Amino acid sequence: MRIFIFLLAMMSVAFVQDSKRKNATIRQRSQLMVTDNIGNVYLCYNDQILKYDADGMFIKEFSNKNFGNIAHADATNALRILLFYKEVSRIIFLDNTLSINAEPVQLEALGFPNAQLACTSMENGLWLYDQDNFELIRLNRNLQIEQRTGNLGQVLNISIQPNFMVEKNNRLFVNNPSTGIMIFDIYGTFAKTIPIKNLTGFQVLEDRIIYFEEQKLKAVDLLSYMDIEYKDSEFKGALNVRLEKQKMVVHYADSCTIYKQQ
Repeated sequence: MRIFIFLLAMMSVAFVQDSKRKNATIRQRSQLMVTDNIGNVYLCYNDQILKYDADGMFIKEFSNKNFGNIAHADATNALRILLFYKEVSRIIFLDNTLSINAEPVQLEALGFPNAQLACTSMENGLWLYDQDNFELIRLNRNLQIEQRTGNLGQVLNISIQPNFMVEKNNRLFVNNPSTGIMIFDIYGTFAKTIPIKNLTGFQVLEDRIIYFEEQKLKAVDLLSYMDIEYKDSEFKGALNVRLEKQKMVVHYADSCTIYKQQ
C-alpha cells in the first residue's frame, strides 16, 4: 500500500511549500554529503572533508593525500567520524574538530584487504562488508571480531553486491541494490528485506528510512512498512537530500542548500 502524505513531518521537522525558507547556500563542489545529529554538514571532495555548521558557516577542513579519495564518510557519531578509503583499505576516525583521534585502521593487516563498505557501530565499534567472503563483520573498539554473518549469498540465497550501510538504533541497514534494504540486528542476525531497489544510499530517522529517488524525497515507515512520498520535496538536479534538526539539506554537485523551518 502506498500512502501519499502531503505534509513533511519528521522529528519535529515540517517542510511544506509555504513554511520552508532557504537558510544558507554552501558553494563547494563535492561528491558526498553527510550530516550529523547536531545538524552539521560534511562535504567530501576527493581527499578532502569540509565541515559546516547548521547555518552553512565553514568550520574546519581535513585532508589526507596519502590515502587517496574518501569513499565513504559516516558522521552518525559527531564525536567519532569515520572516513573510509577503499582504494588503500584504510579507515580514519576524526573527532568533532576534524582531528585524527586514533591510529588509522589498516584493514589488510586485520585480514580484510577487500573490504567494500565500512560504518560506525555502537561502543566505538565498526562494521565491515568483506567482498571476499560476502559477509558482514563487526569489530569492537579493540578491532577484535565480535560478530560475523557468514556468506550472505548462501545464507539468504541471493546475489549480494551492497553499496551502502549504516547502523542506527541497534540495527544495521545494508543496501543491496538488486534486492533492497536488508536489516540485521546488532549481532548480525538477518531480520528482513525492504524491497526498495536500486538505491545508492538512505538515512534512518526514528522509525523511518528516508531516501531520495527520482528527484523526490520518500520514506518507508518501519512500523507499518507503508511507503511515503513527501509533497513539495522535488529538487531538480539534486544528488541527495538529508533532514536534521529542523533543517533540510539539499546536495548538488557544486553546492548545498540548507532550508530551515519558519
